[in-house]
Amino acid sequence: MSKEENKIQEEWQRVLDILSDKIPESSYLPWISTLRATELLSDKPEKLILKSNQAFGIQIIKQKYLSDIKDAIFEAANFKPEIDIIFEQTNVKKAVKPKEAPSKEAILMKEQIENLKQMHSFCGLNLKFTFDNFVVGENAKLAYNVARAVAEAPGQKYNPLFIYGSIGIGKTHLMQAIGHSVLKNFPDMKIKYTKAEEFMNQLIDSIRSADGTSKMRKFRDMYRNVDVLLIDDIQFVEGKKATEEEIFNTFDALFHAGKQIVFASDRPPSAFTHTPERLKSRYEWGLSVDILPPDFETRVAIVEKYAQRSNFEISREISSFLAEIYDKNVRELEGAYNKVSAWASINGEKLDLEKVKKILDWENYRKKVTVENVIDKCAQYYDVESKDIKGLSRSKDIARIRQIAMYLAKEMTDMSLPVIARDFEKNHTTVLYAWEKVKEQAEQDKELKKRLKEIEKFIKTN
Repeated sequence: MSKEENKIQEEWQRVLDILSDKIPESSYLPWISTLRATELLSDKPEKLILKSNQAFGIQIIKQKYLSDIKDAIFEAANFKPEIDIIFEQTNVKKAVKPKEAPSKEAILMKEQIENLKQMHSFCGLNLKFTFDNFVVGENAKLAYNVARAVAEAPGQKYNPLFIYGSIGIGKTHLMQAIGHSVLKNFPDMKIKYTKAEEFMNQLIDSIRSADGTSKMRKFRDMYRNVDVLLIDDIQFVEGKKATEEEIFNTFDALFHAGKQIVFASDRPPSAFTHTPERLKSRYEWGLSVDILPPDFETRVAIVEKYAQRSNFEISREISSFLAEIYDKNVRELEGAYNKVSAWASINGEKLDLEKVKKILDWENYRKKVTVENVIDKCAQYYDVESKDIKGLSRSKDIARIRQIAMYLAKEMTDMSLPVIARDFEKNHTTVLYAWEKVKEQAEQDKELKKRLKEIEKFIKTN
């Protein structure tokens, strides 16, 4: 592969990384991940030709995901080209010498591999999310042990299991590890992993279909005719009545049949303020466990696990640096590792700390707005102490400043409610209430809206 081809691949990988977070895995893995660019994004061509080795997938991509791809290119390279997708045959058949008939063992192994592929395709599981690849620190020891127990006896222990924690710290990994383990130890069981958003979209499509009754039957069979159901990001459907009703009925059908149910969310069931009590109580029937952000030592171990898995040599100095600066989000930590290891691989150079800082644009990263920034700058703006904003003062003025700071923290950072709440030393529901209240008032009060813009500018420029 030439240097230019490597550069094309490196640029395109940034787009794929963005798309992997936006498109459900059941569509991303078979269709989107197979796309490859044919020219440099940095050249900003008016028309970008993409190649795919999935002929059937091209039509699906053109119908459903072209706008997502354009948005991802804009996010990665700051331009929006016209896109054309062409088929590229990669498995070219060559003339080969006649071979002996395959043995029964070879036929059986081939059937097992094909069956495994089909099972993974139906289940929606990512092969890298296994128990073996999960680094167990104090932050996730209980959740890990409970997940192992569920995988060893599906439907018999901790049903349902509800895993919660902030974004990118391992909930999806643990949830899918349960699926992989069950698939390995109980090959006759049916497992289904889905994101709540995908569940909702499929429900809407079934309701809108001209052949609604038949489509709904197929939809319900897909989710109720399983032994283990794994629903990720369940907070997404909060307040969406029809979807919550369907989840409630699906839950009852599976639970009373002795099937295992696992939910994952960015907050505990108690923080679901807009969910019907009967569904919220079912979330809480079994066991709720949280995953906290990993501590420094665990983050170092995670980086070194990535390196070991990809056969890449990394110094303790660099793994410690990555663990130090990416301290809240494992997904972000993995992205940083992938970026520096890809750079070293493509350029054929050994990494040192200064190169790593340059690759990660460390100086600009340090300027990124954090929850602590918001608290400190709000305190400066209103001439109060940061500790007062985070404290227990019920003074009307301090309470108002605290609500504004919480609103801005949610608007200006990519942190989840639990993470914001932790930095304010409050709970999720307090932050959510403050955000909703200030947002509603700002829509009606022009002076408040102007003031919020002024504080936001003060935070960004300082």
